[in-house]
Amino acid sequence: MKFRKDEIIFLFGAGISADAGVPTSSQMIEEVEKLVNNDNDWKRFKDLYYLVKSGVNFSYGVQGRESVFNIEILVNILNELQKKEMHPLYPFIGSWHIKFAEVVGNNFELIENLKRKIIDKLKSWVNPGDIRNSNYLKKIGDLKKEINFPIRIFTLNYDLLVEKNLTEFKVERGFEEDEMRRWNYKRFIELPEEPDIYLYKLHGSIDWQRDYKTQIVTFVDSIPDEPDLIFGTQYKMQYIDPYLFMISEFRHYCLKAKLIVCLGYSFSDEHINSILAQSLSLNSNLKIFALAYKGKKEKIISLLSCSETQIKIITDKTAKEFFESELKLATFESFLETKDEDKIF
Repeated sequence: MKFRKDEIIFLFGAGISADAGVPTSSQMIEEVEKLVNNDNDWKRFKDLYYLVKSGVNFSYGVQGRESVFNIEILVNILNELQKKEMHPLYPFIGSWHIKFAEVVGNNFELIENLKRKIIDKLKSWVNPGDIRNSNYLKKIGDLKKEINFPIRIFTLNYDLLVEKNLTEFKVERGFEEDEMRRWNYKRFIELPEEPDIYLYKLHGSIDWQRDYKTQIVTFVDSIPDEPDLIFGTQYKMQYIDPYLFMISEFRHYCLKAKLIVCLGYSFSDEHINSILAQSLSLNSNLKIFALAYKGKKEKIISLLSCSETQIKIITDKTAKEFFESELKLATFESFLETKDEDKIF
């Protein structure tokens, strides 16, 4: 085997769950747009939704950048607007955007209610009824059997599909195994016996619950009313755990790795991209293997500011197709053997 411990790590994005029926972020925003236009229970949010969307598109336009609008961006902006007078820009909002005063005025509950509707919808989106549709994720277990050290998986997904498909393996998520089930970062660094897989849920999980008095996060058997989630690290302050610890771990192991395998990641998170780009620039021997279904190779290379020899990008396979046929150690070892002058696309 060409890899030693922590020389290969994995980053999972929404694409790995899409074939199991979990919509991607862009599909979620499409659904929200249909709801505000057609559903009587959502129509009161239509003006607010389009106000935010047009503002995002304008912001990208004045920067000369291609606009990106997804569910994370929408919820993050609602979070910022919801701060009202606590936001440092609040005194300037009236002159900042006249349309904002027309749509919202003093009714900031409209913002809170839209965010609540989206999160309630999210809970059903990321909890597909039939787990059998995600059986292809069991191939992660087959890969683990080829590797004689723990696999580190960093995921941006809220769903539980990885955990539910790897019940035969010891998957460490960072929670104590007593009745309190509290999150404890030490479980990632000093367990007496190492697990098969370390699973870092960078954006939270649908079964996480936070006590806002103590700031302690636990996991529960059912979906809580307010799952502890964040919507994109580029907008969220990362000063609380588990998120501060996990993003730090991601950076640490990216710098340490020989190969970062990005599966189903759309390269739309600016903070994650910056960590990947920094790691590539600091370690010329580091390579990235990316499964980005229908992605644009040139755009990904540009986002990461890397050379073509540092990355292999597969755009013609869904996650299900790739997991079932190519999620094998030999796939990644053969990429490492590719010489710089060889074509790697």
